[in-house]
Order: sequence, then structure tokens, then C-alpha cells
Amino acid sequence: MRPHPAWEFKDEVDWDANPFAQRNWKAQLHMLRWLDPIRRVALEGDEDARKFWLRTCKSWVRNNPAAESKETDSSGYYVNYAWADMVEAMRALVLTFGLPLVEDAEDSEWLTESIYEHGRWLADPKHLGHSNHALHQHQALFVVGAVLGKPEWVTLAIDRLATLFEQSYDEQGVNIEGAIGYHKNNLIWWEQAFKRLDVEGIPRPEAARRLELAYVELAHATKPDGTFELIGDTEVTTPLGLSSPEIDYVQSEGAKGQPPADLTKIYRRGYVFGRSGWGDHERDFKNETFYSLSYGKANRVHGHQDGASLTLHSNGQPWLIDAGKYAYKQDEMRDYCTSRLGHNVVHIDGRAYDKSAEVTLVRSTTSDQVDDFTFSDPGYENVEMKRRVVYCRGGDFLVVIDNVYSKEEVTARQRWHLDKETTVEDIAGGVRLEREGKSSFILWKGNMPALSTVTGSDEPFDGWMAPKWMDKLPSPVVSATQSGRRFRFITIVAAPHSRDFSVKKLDASGGRMALSVISGRYQFNLSIDDENASVTLGDEDGSTRKREGIRTSWLKVMDLCRETGVSWTAPKPVDAIFSTRYWALLKSWVSAQVDIRQARLEALSILLDLLLDAATESLGNDQGLRAAIIDLLGSDLSEDVGLNGSELGVLREPLISWPGLELRSKTYGRRILSIDSPSEIEFSDGEKAKIYSANLGGLVLPFAVGRGPSDLLSVRFHGAINRTKTTLPFFQGLTSELMEGGNHAVFQDPSLDLNNNMTLSWYLGDATINVHEFMAECVRKLQTETGATRVLLSGSSGGGFTALQVAAYLPESVALVFNPQTDVREYFRTSADVALSTCLGPAATDEERRRLDRAFSVITSFSRIETLPRVLYIQNSGDTHHVVKHRDPFQAMLADFHGEQKNRVEFVDVEWGAGHVAATSEIYAKFRASALELFAARSA
Repeated sequence: MRPHPAWEFKDEVDWDANPFAQRNWKAQLHMLRWLDPIRRVALEGDEDARKFWLRTCKSWVRNNPAAESKETDSSGYYVNYAWADMVEAMRALVLTFGLPLVEDAEDSEWLTESIYEHGRWLADPKHLGHSNHALHQHQALFVVGAVLGKPEWVTLAIDRLATLFEQSYDEQGVNIEGAIGYHKNNLIWWEQAFKRLDVEGIPRPEAARRLELAYVELAHATKPDGTFELIGDTEVTTPLGLSSPEIDYVQSEGAKGQPPADLTKIYRRGYVFGRSGWGDHERDFKNETFYSLSYGKANRVHGHQDGASLTLHSNGQPWLIDAGKYAYKQDEMRDYCTSRLGHNVVHIDGRAYDKSAEVTLVRSTTSDQVDDFTFSDPGYENVEMKRRVVYCRGGDFLVVIDNVYSKEEVTARQRWHLDKETTVEDIAGGVRLEREGKSSFILWKGNMPALSTVTGSDEPFDGWMAPKWMDKLPSPVVSATQSGRRFRFITIVAAPHSRDFSVKKLDASGGRMALSVISGRYQFNLSIDDENASVTLGDEDGSTRKREGIRTSWLKVMDLCRETGVSWTAPKPVDAIFSTRYWALLKSWVSAQVDIRQARLEALSILLDLLLDAATESLGNDQGLRAAIIDLLGSDLSEDVGLNGSELGVLREPLISWPGLELRSKTYGRRILSIDSPSEIEFSDGEKAKIYSANLGGLVLPFAVGRGPSDLLSVRFHGAINRTKTTLPFFQGLTSELMEGGNHAVFQDPSLDLNNNMTLSWYLGDATINVHEFMAECVRKLQTETGATRVLLSGSSGGGFTALQVAAYLPESVALVFNPQTDVREYFRTSADVALSTCLGPAATDEERRRLDRAFSVITSFSRIETLPRVLYIQNSGDTHHVVKHRDPFQAMLADFHGEQKNRVEFVDVEWGAGHVAATSEIYAKFRASALELFAARSA
């Protein structure tokens, strides 16, 4: 007989001799927890288990009749807590499922009678509990009614389930109980209840579809370390036991499933979850930044007084935490965990907080660059508090502005709870937090508050956390204190990917705040006014003078057009809609004019007019409209018109060197030359490096090239990039190539111009051009110009996909690829759907459809070529998604179409951990050396 650990329980408690255990509801739950596994052992044929199960249940039935005359307590529950609402429901299920253990009439009689007694009790409305207690009652009544053939009980249970579900879950799939831990519990319990309907062939209520969204909410509530945020009565726990594409993704650190579609999600029942990314763009999932904000009612079933509380997890570390749940007992620690003191909020000394208060989210905006929230908290009598939280995604920092308005002088403490392993170091203007070799910062600007830190104090009770049940641990709490009637805290909380962070400048006046910070290698300029928050990157020469604005710039362009006497003959867009096809036409028209400056002004007047008419929400995916405006402005008209990329919201330099004008990249210091064909690529005597921008219809393909003493041409392609901190053009790996000193070409994806929110687009171009083939032709011409006899194509992730696509046109090349995609349509939908819809759209002709099919898929491309290039394919085995969805299908295609050439593609498995982990520069160098060895065997 198969052993079962539950069977060890049989000698622990003699229920027949222990009346307290029978009548105490906690003891009842303990008994029920073990009786059901023992029943399973009995069903496997263990006679001792069967007898023990029957004896225990019979003892309970004899000692615990559900007599209506029993005394009740102040809550209406019977003093005999064995008949408390949830306990009798779970017991009814255990007894009902034990019917197959009955072998004689005597046992059948008492067991059936007890089950019937439970059914009558559950059907009686005066015994109903609430929330998940009622859920257990309703599903128990359904099971009892179905087993005993009581259709009226079945119908009553179904009606109660449907009503309770609509009360418990809103249209976003969020449960009412106010704690992430209970959101998981209730999801499991409701799924179980509805599966009981499924078994009986009864349709689920229409609203039950909301459970699908409940999985997504729990994925959003999961921190990068795989645990739920401790909101409400939640202990440290994970989504273990649940499964959905989103849950599978967060549990596997991005190795399986699909990430949710949103980086920031606002739930109307009082939760905001935001993060820097989902680990799908070569930043480890566990190192992404995550934050949460709570709002809503303070008196939810399992909720706390945590309105506007902020938590933060970044670079694998918990920085701002919640105090936790502790236990369901009335003591100082439980009060601390549920009260304002246990959360990252502003606490007013000497004032009681209204437990029925509702903190409201009065306004919110989210984007790929900035999230912005404002909360109003009326919880303290005669005190108005507002909290504004602005998250700069690229810089991994938050600005928290707490305003306190009081009718009389008060003392307010802004509190920040830290994990027990965190050390606090005082620095100028704030504190530096250290944990496991990582750093974060809490800095204050404006009126500097008084700072203090407390850890594990009993008098006053402060500085504690409870990650698990009854687990009381000392942990630091940093407090910032101010007093008065009207004052504010301006706080910067930063957990940058780099340890380096500093505030360069902060101006706050006239309802506007301008903040410049250095985070790692980048400067972020955050502007906050009453209604908006926006960010720009880098030093801004126009930051000290007011820019004119797009409308004023358009009026200036119109004045300049009249002054120069433009011809007004430029082609107009069909239906006033900008497209890459129109931009290709307009570019050709400008280049054909005698007076190029005049033609650019006329073209600018058209495009700025289109931009002014465009809806704000559509500007992310503008099909390259703003990039086109930047290219028309160039480096000369920008000053004349009073407009640049910062005002347009695009981190991009001009890339078109119009006839008669010289253009140079400010980022790279190289001259930019525009070409229409690869045949125009050439090096003059002594020329070492330059940037080309190839005119691809409505797109511009930038690539940096260099010449050196080598027979190798190294060609690189990038994967996903962080648009919040990357100025285009972007040449990933160029520094390494310059250090090598050889021939190189580094291509930037031209498709990025089409959508400012797009971080990965696989060099797909648009439906009018095959970018992969064009780049292959450029590589051939560069070979001729540099005299290179060997071509190495390399890239990671989306760059690896592109390296393979280009290699399909260059059979004599070697491709070095790391964790590449081999079919865009099989990648995570959060990236793939955006790229496919942005770049390609509906194909206009059969030829375009064939081109798109090949553009999507390396598998299709390689299946159609006769001679394979040599490929060194490096795959992280912990990246299950890429193994199953990309590598394995690629291998299968090679076996089907190129079995005789299988030695030309070498697959190497590596172990870099779970998820889409990127290769380091050291790893790249190691495998680059291995890839170069393949040239010796290329004739094989």
C-alpha cells in the first residue's frame, strides 16, 4: 500500500476523548485538514484508514448535534464553534466525499443523516457568513444537494454562488477582500466551486469569466522575486498552485508563458502595480523594478490602513516594504501591522485615523516613460493630505510629493519601512540604503525634514515587520518629520540599475517642478506641473529658456515660408493621414527641388499641421511623423523654428543629410552621409569611420561603419532597447568594435522611428521594403570597400533574429547568435503584437505578402535557401520559451530541409539561469572566438 503522510495523524488526537477539540473551530479545521487525505488512503484500500475515518466522523456526529436551541454569542454564532459558518461547510464536504467508505447499513444511516443535517443548516439563511466563508457554504450546499438528490438545494446554491461572485469580483477581476494573499485563496476556491458546476454539466454564471482577469491581476501583484506584494493580510507567498500564461511567466522568471500586456496596471478596487519591464528585453526578470500603490477603503475585510502606501523592489532587492500581516490576534503587533504606522504613508502624531476613510485616486496618467498618480486622504480629522507619486521608468526613480494642510498645527511623519536586511547610511540630503551589495536612495528636497531611524523598538512600538504568521522581526523604519499647518515633503526614492545616483538640479516654483538627476550614465530631466509629468534625456541647451511649443513653431514655419516665397507645390497626404509611403514621396519631392531649404520649410508646414491634428494618445505609434519632422528640421532649421526632439517627445537626432548640407551626429561625433543605394558606400583614402543613413522609402536606416587592418568585417545588430534612455541613432557594440580596431558595421533598426513606444521591431521595416536583404547588400559592398574576406554577423535576441535573416542572403558568412527568436509571431505578444501591427500592417500585393512571410520568420527564410551559412547558435537552457518556441522549431526545419548540411549550424546549450538572460561582454568575446574558428571549415 502506498504510504501517505496524513496517515501519521491517526495517533495524534483522540477525538472521542477530547470534547474541546471537537467543539473548538480551530481544532475542527485541523481535523478536517487531515481527514480528507486519510479518506484518500482509505479509498486506495487501506482498511485501517477506512475504520479510523468512520470512527472519527461518527464521534464528531455523536458529540456535536446542530441543535437550534444552543446558546449564541454576540455575533450570532453558536457557542459551539464546531458549527461556525466556514467549518460546517468544509465538514459537510468531507462527510459527503466519505460516502464511498460506507460498507454497512448502520454507518450509512448515521452518515447520511449527518450530511442531510448539514444541508438543512447550510440552506437556512440565518446561518450565512460573508465573503469566502459564504463561498464555502454555497459550494458545500451544492455538493450535498447534488449527492442527496435535493434539486431545491442545488438551485439555491447556484443562485447564491452567482450573487456572491458578482459581489466579490469586479469587471477587472479583482476580489473584494483587500489582500493579495486572499485574492489568491479566493481564486482557487472559486475555481474549485465552478468546477463542481462543470462536473454536473451546469453552466457557470456569465460573470465567472472575470476569473480569467484575476490571474492577470495576481501576475501584476507578483514582485520580481516571485512573491506577492504584502498588501493587506498577506504573508510571503507565491502564485504556486496557479497556472495561466501570465502566472506561468512570473513564476518561471520569463522562461514560460506570456507577460501581461501592461507595464503599469491601475485597478479600481485600490491597487496600482508598475514595473520597468517584464524581463523580456534582456534585463533579468528578477532585476526589474517593481512598485505598488494602495488606495481605497481602509476597512476592507482583510485590508489595512494603507491608503497611498508605496512599496518598491528593484535589482533583486526589496527596498520599501509593508509591515505584513502577523496574526489574527488582538495585540500590539497586529495593531501595528494593520494601522497607518505599519505602512509607507504620512502619519499625523496624536491623531486617530478614521478606519472607515477612503483614500481616492483623483488623477492618473501612465506612459512608457512616466507614471503619475495623485491621491487624496481624508483619514485625519481637520487635516487634508495629498500624495503625488511620479515614476520615471528610464531612471528607475520615483518622486513622492506629500502635501499636508491642517486647520491647526500638526506634526507629520513620513514613514518608510525597510527590509530587515537593509542597512541605512546617512548622506547629505537623505539616506543611502544598502542590501546584498546593492544600493538605493531616499533623498529630500525643499524644506529638509528631521530624519530618524528606528529598529525593533518596544517603547514606542515601532520598527517591526511580519513576513509570515506570528513572525515578528525588527526592521528599520526611516521617518521624516515636519510640523506646521501647511507644508510638504518632496522625496526622491531611487533604486537605479547602477549604484550611481545624484540630483543635479531641482527648481520648484509657480506650481511647477523641474528635476534633473544623474542615474548611471544618463541625465533625466523630469518636469512636473499641476496636470502633467514628462521626462527628457540628456543635457538640454534650451532648458533655461522657454521653448515656443509646436503650434507656435508651426506659425513660425508658415512665416518663413511666406518670407522665402515657397511654391506650395509639395504633395499632400491622402485623407490628411501620414504614412511611410507618403513620407517617401515627400522626401523625393524635397530632394528634387532647387532650393532645398525652402522645400524643407514647405514640407515642415504640412507635417506640423498633421501633428497638431493628431490625437495625443496616437503619438506613440505615429508611423514616423515626428522622426520625419526632426529630419526636416536638421541641425539648422531647428534653431530658426524653435523646435527640437525634446519638444516633440522623441529621443532622436536628425539623420538625413539633405543635398548641400553637412550633418554630424552629436552622440557619436561622426559625419552622417545619406545614400539611396548600397552602391554609394565607399571609403576615400585615409577615411576610417562614418555614419550612413540609407533612404529606404519612408524609413531611414542608420549604420556606423569603420575600416581597420583586418580581413574580417564584423557586423552587429541590436535587440530590444530601452527607449526611455536611448537616443537614436543607437549603435550597440560600436565601442567594442572600435577597441578591436577592425572593419565593422553596426546597424540600427530603422523601424523604431515608427512607434516611440516600440522597444523591439526585428528590423522588419514596412510592407514596402525588405530591410534584411538591403542590409545584406550593404555588407557585400562594405566587403569590397574594406577588402574583408570574412564576414561575422552577430546579435542577441531580436538582434540574433536579424543576424540570421541577413545571413540567409550571405551563405559565405558566419552568424553568431544568442537566444535568438526564429519567428516573430511566436515571441511574447507584448512586443510582437506592437511590432507586427506597427511595421507591417495589411499587405497590399501578393509580392508584399510573400515578403512579409519571410520577414516574420527565420524558419521560412532558411527553408527556402539552398546553401546554409555557418551558424553558432547559443541558447540559454533556462529560457524555456526560446528553447521550445524558437530553437526547437528551427532545428526541426533544418532536419526536414537541410539534413545534409546539419553540420553548418552548431547549437550550444548554456546555463545562465531562468528567463531571457543576455550574454555579458565577456561571454560574447568567448563565443566570438569560437565563431571565428568556423571560417576555417566554411568550405566543408
